[in-house]
Amino acid sequence: MSEEATSSMTLEFDDVEEEAIRLLAKFKISLRDAGEGYVAFSPYEKMTSRRESQASPISVSLPRNFLPDLRDQLLSGVAPHSTSRGIVAPAAGYVEMVLQDPRMPGSAGFRLRRATISSEMTCRHIEDGTRIATLRREDHVHTDLHIAGNGTTCVEISPASPACYALTTYGRYAPRERDRWGSFGLTVKVYLRSDKPDRLEKAAGEVVSSLLYELDVRNGIRFRTDRWLAERGDRSILQRRAATSVIRFPEISIKPELATLFGFAASTIDNPPLAFLSYYQILEHNLASAVKRRALRKMAKELSDPLFNRSSRDDLLRIFMISERSTHMSEAAQLRTLIDECVRPEALTDFFATGDHLSHFGNKGPIVGVETVNPSNPKVSLASQVADRVYGIRNRIVHAKDDPRYGEAPPLLPEGPEADALWPDIVLARLLATEVILDGHAGT
Repeated sequence: MSEEATSSMTLEFDDVEEEAIRLLAKFKISLRDAGEGYVAFSPYEKMTSRRESQASPISVSLPRNFLPDLRDQLLSGVAPHSTSRGIVAPAAGYVEMVLQDPRMPGSAGFRLRRATISSEMTCRHIEDGTRIATLRREDHVHTDLHIAGNGTTCVEISPASPACYALTTYGRYAPRERDRWGSFGLTVKVYLRSDKPDRLEKAAGEVVSSLLYELDVRNGIRFRTDRWLAERGDRSILQRRAATSVIRFPEISIKPELATLFGFAASTIDNPPLAFLSYYQILEHNLASAVKRRALRKMAKELSDPLFNRSSRDDLLRIFMISERSTHMSEAAQLRTLIDECVRPEALTDFFATGDHLSHFGNKGPIVGVETVNPSNPKVSLASQVADRVYGIRNRIVHAKDDPRYGEAPPLLPEGPEADALWPDIVLARLLATEVILDGHAGT
């Protein structure tokens, strides 16, 4: 028994329960508390953030009477899924992934309970009684859909299995007694015949992607899979220190549509590319005005030149070319102009000098196919480097993979290692947005 277990555990465990506890310890999951009807374990390391891993005593609780099923499942050979919240069992031939309801929690599950499957389909897992044990209460209505496919592949949507629940559940600060158990969440289980974890994951991923698409299109039921909490990137960078505790009557003049975009970006924490695009839209909204302002300033300078001759074709042509170039600038060039015109140089310098994420923007950073940023680069200004990087990320998010103009870099999808690592770039885009908004206010 773990030394972390609290003194409240006065009950003895039988041999099967002890073995289940020992098997969980192989995943660095330790027993923390127990009672007549429950056991509480430390969360799996992939389900804790940096801040939560330092906090104690969060725990994952499950009914004690499921320890034998947990033991049997772990003995069959269970491993964490490489990317998704879930488990892989190569010897038993299945993959299990947590399902998330992106809308109101429980709404998709309610629709599932009213769904039916084709009655003529048969499945060896049902006939042989080899389905995975799941966590459920006798007095609780639960979803249990086992869908037979062609060949040897079957799909099931049902409550989480004991092992999946133990490895994929967020920790709580107080264990739940058995008489307070609610839902154990839903998982999708794909039964396949393969003993290679990578092949299992790939095949199951394809089946689940198709299943979730058809559930949405055919049945109006929306689910998504989820990624491990620890692999979603370090979001502590978003926790900015308050500049002041004094709340004042607003003095910054901001257009309502820009305020909406700014607020929306902060609410899309589960979709990093969308947060980035929301800040980028603020920049995009001001591109034309920044280009126009620079062009007018250049024109005014030419017209103020005491040597300017209104009768000179060359002098008039210079005025015309200023207007022509500003009208036909690419979006990348417009963005460079915007940052040059509206973002204070010291704001960019301070951003890269005070943060501990400079390596993120370097040659070995996690975001591929975009420009790097080196504040010490003597050939390219910091503003131009930032503009090119921001524009490159924008293109990777919004352009399709088969677009020949952007074929060298793959699309940056909402879920994946790059999306999880995007947060420093999101904070940079946020800084640019605040600078542009401030510049617009100062110019009013």
